[in-house]
Amino acid sequence: MKVKLLLLIFLIGLSSFAQDLDIYKHQKNSNFDIPDIPKNMTYEEFKILSTDLRMQDMAIAAILPGHTHFKIGDNQTGYYLLSARLAGYLGWAYLSLSDKSLSGILVKDRLNVDADISTADTAIAYSSVALMLGSYLYDWIHGKYRLDAKQSAIRYKYAKKKFRFGLSIIPYNYKMTPSIALTYKF
Repeated sequence: MKVKLLLLIFLIGLSSFAQDLDIYKHQKNSNFDIPDIPKNMTYEEFKILSTDLRMQDMAIAAILPGHTHFKIGDNQTGYYLLSARLAGYLGWAYLSLSDKSLSGILVKDRLNVDADISTADTAIAYSSVALMLGSYLYDWIHGKYRLDAKQSAIRYKYAKKKFRFGLSIIPYNYKMTPSIALTYKF
């Protein structure tokens, strides 16, 4: 009993010092690096650029449906994922209230053990699992993709462009003359 209590105290103490669940280490602390911010960059764009999805966010997304999409500002998709996960939980609750186990139905159906399981209960069980797992995986994978796409678009928008080719108006002999220009910035 004392060994279990000491082990529990040790694990709680160890986990209280952990800042994140990380497999990889960051080379720098992004909280103290203050970059040069363009004058016309909005706070939302800066917040998206400084957002990282880490293993901690993956664990939170398992508990809080739509967490990744809420974090990157895609609230509508986050609410869709929240409602899908809640529908899966409601199916699970329905089976639990009717004295049936979600895992019991799935195992018995796969092994063809119990023939008195109704088709509706089997469909509810499979759809509940699909909604719960599918919303989690979509939240994590699509959220990571959307964050990378948003960050790339913002980086491209504010990147210094060295070459520019286009139409311009150049003063020539004290007259503004339309021309095609190729400019290079050092």
